[in-house]
Amino acid sequence: MKGRVWLRAFAILLAIVGLIAGLTVYFSSEEVPPCRVSGAQSWHPPTDAQLHRYMVVFPPRAACFFALDDGQRLAGALRLAGVDNPSTAAPLGRDAAVRSASGPYTLDLRKGHLSKGGLAPFDTDTLTLPDPEHRVMYVTQRGLLGFRVIDVATGATRYVVHFRGFHWNRRFGPDPPSHGMALATDRPELWVLDAPNRTLHVFDVSALPGSPPRRVEDVRLERTLSGPGSLLMSADGRFVYVGGGGDVVDTRTRASVGVLDALKDATALLEVDWVDGKPVFPGFPR
Repeated sequence: MKGRVWLRAFAILLAIVGLIAGLTVYFSSEEVPPCRVSGAQSWHPPTDAQLHRYMVVFPPRAACFFALDDGQRLAGALRLAGVDNPSTAAPLGRDAAVRSASGPYTLDLRKGHLSKGGLAPFDTDTLTLPDPEHRVMYVTQRGLLGFRVIDVATGATRYVVHFRGFHWNRRFGPDPPSHGMALATDRPELWVLDAPNRTLHVFDVSALPGSPPRRVEDVRLERTLSGPGSLLMSADGRFVYVGGGGDVVDTRTRASVGVLDALKDATALLEVDWVDGKPVFPGFPR
């Protein structure tokens, strides 16, 4: 009797193992569409003389072009074979340089051609954001749920700003916990990402350097971040994009107005404007 029981148990175990293996093969063979959108059209740059603005998001092995002035619509996608886990992106002439786990790449935005190599910025745990108007620099780093304010004239730390009422257990990460900052373009306002608490903290920095930043609002995000994340504000200051989470936040209403699935898997973001058939990168010197 015992022998039959063990035989049946062994048969059931084999069936379970076979089922798991079969499902693994099935799902691994299913191709994930670029930008996580089925039927996304291939990227073709605009040819008319009008101004077109895009947020380019780099999830693994893809570049996704979202139209800023058309409700964040996915305007086109490119497959970037070999570009695994992109971490940073920056202009390189008229092209985009992307740093990934497999090395740097250069993407020709006009033709959609990808080549190995290029001057792509390295990822870093320490972020710095200069504020020339107030003669300070904001810094986030490992071990600090908050940011530092440094006087650019002396190099001394003027203030260490913590997110009061918010907590973080560094044993469970992410570390650095505040891996994203952005300055508004039309007002003295600093946005800082708080990944562990799924929140954007907004500060009034108008009184710097004489007085510390004053927190004015906490914006709760729709999605939990998959890591430290990243932050990028559109050049006109209208939207904040949360890399590693997916939220698109309206800076006027200070509320999330949408979620981009491609942004959930991406921390490398870059805005590009199309002017007279040529890419222009706002916020970067030409």
